[in-house]
Amino acid sequence: FAKKKKKGKGKQPAEAAPATEDDAVDIFAELFDAPLIAGLDKTITQLETTLKTMRGGDVNAELFDACAVEAYGDRQPLATVAHVAVASPTLVRISCFDPQLAPAVAKAVADIEGLGLNPNVSGGDVVVPIPRPSKEQRGALAKAAGAAAEEAKKRARNHRRDAHDRLKKASGGVSEDDVRAKKSAIDEMVDEASKKITKLADEKKKAIETRQD
Repeated sequence: FAKKKKKGKGKQPAEAAPATEDDAVDIFAELFDAPLIAGLDKTITQLETTLKTMRGGDVNAELFDACAVEAYGDRQPLATVAHVAVASPTLVRISCFDPQLAPAVAKAVADIEGLGLNPNVSGGDVVVPIPRPSKEQRGALAKAAGAAAEEAKKRARNHRRDAHDRLKKASGGVSEDDVRAKKSAIDEMVDEASKKITKLADEKKKAIETRQD
């Protein structure tokens, strides 16, 4: 009888090759910057949305950008169910594409946080009187705009800190000069975002303090 062959133990899994400089994260790649850019863009967009709800002397359709209407079993942006027109510095008329939605539109407008509006339904339209803010109210709104900007700058600094942390973790095998250059580039992006935040706030405060007759 032929002898039975002993079963082998099988091949052992090969050990992972040690990381090399070729495996290092490219700190100058767009992918590395993506979280920072997305965070800064979101911060600025949130500030713009907040500032639009602050009305001083100006009246424009942007006041209603954040308005959502309960329509057809879902919440719809106001712009998809109606047209907003500024009739005068103290009156806005909202024409509903479907006249039956006028009550729902009026409720949505009344619920816009921070504006305190009292809309009236007139046929298929919603008429929105816009009261003129007092000097004290304009001052409070300007202060609120500044506070919103400071909060946005704080979030921008947090994004810078996170980017610096990612850079620190990815700096193995990267020259000190490259790390310093990347850190400077990160700071520059955040500084540019901060300048835009300041500009947005300054423009809003100017609009708030300007009384239109």
